[in-house]
Amino acid sequence: MNSPKADDFRTPDLYFAAYLQVAGVNMVRTERNGSGKVTFVFDTSISNIDELKHAWFSQTGKVAALPFANAIKSLKSICHMP
Repeated sequence: MNSPKADDFRTPDLYFAAYLQVAGVNMVRTERNGSGKVTFVFDTSISNIDELKHAWFSQTGKVAALPFANAIKSLKSICHMP
């Protein structure tokens, strides 16, 4: 497993992770805890995660629908891998 970096941002929220991916934030890895729950880890060194978080939680963030749907499908497949 990769060691944590200061620029890493973690979220267990699949939909937020899909939003970040489509918004251009690089997902560097996933982490799975002992019960199998997946956490998505993003490198935010070149992204303003605070602005993206604000946009997501204030429901003002905009991303293209089809790439967002495809990102959700892709991340779900990661979650369901053994």
